[in-house]
Amino acid sequence: MKKIWINGCFDIIHRGHIELFKYAKSLGDYVVVGIDSDKRVKKLKGSSRPVNSQQDRKFLLESISHIDKVVIFDTEDDLISCINLYRPDIMVVGSDYKNKKVIGSEYAKKLMFFDRIADYSTTKIVSKKTYVFDLDGTLCTNTEGDYHRALPIKERIEVVNDLYDKGNKIIILTARGMGRHHNSQPLAMAEFYELTRDQLNDWGIKYNQLFLGKPAGDIYIDDKGEKDEDFFNTRN
Repeated sequence: MKKIWINGCFDIIHRGHIELFKYAKSLGDYVVVGIDSDKRVKKLKGSSRPVNSQQDRKFLLESISHIDKVVIFDTEDDLISCINLYRPDIMVVGSDYKNKKVIGSEYAKKLMFFDRIADYSTTKIVSKKTYVFDLDGTLCTNTEGDYHRALPIKERIEVVNDLYDKGNKIIILTARGMGRHHNSQPLAMAEFYELTRDQLNDWGIKYNQLFLGKPAGDIYIDDKGEKDEDFFNTRN
């Protein structure tokens, strides 16, 4: 029986992981995956990780057909002991480890490298956020209700577009017309939605959604709540 070893955090499973497991299974009969414990992930990745607990990660990995066994290790010495125990015929690691020390590789008969699929990364996935930007007074001048006269604040729009290009979700929030229409969203949208959409397009703002009301998001930036100048000063 030909044994294959892989190890990693495997916090949020994505296509790159599945392709790795599929490749490992093509090399042998029995695939063992070692995963970092929650304690070790926090030490390596920071206090916000892992997103999923070690038991949940273990359960999910055990449900993948390409994997035969999952073990949890707590320290580097623990990892080495696990690899020594299984004595794999092949140890598979990412190609970014070429010409680097691979922990425990001395206990595998052969070390093979796997090229990443596209640009999949758990760190990149969890780092993406939903930004909600108020429009008037934040991304364009505040005209006190005379919205046709609004002018874009170009340097701020550049920041928004950069966040969008990096894969974050951008929601543009506006309360245009809500006051004069006594908080009636349909009436406010009927009067100002088309104007606002056309302005966003004319100003070159990249966004995913134009929203009238209070959408869900990770970070809110407006000229009345979270200080918009603080946000943009930090970004620049």
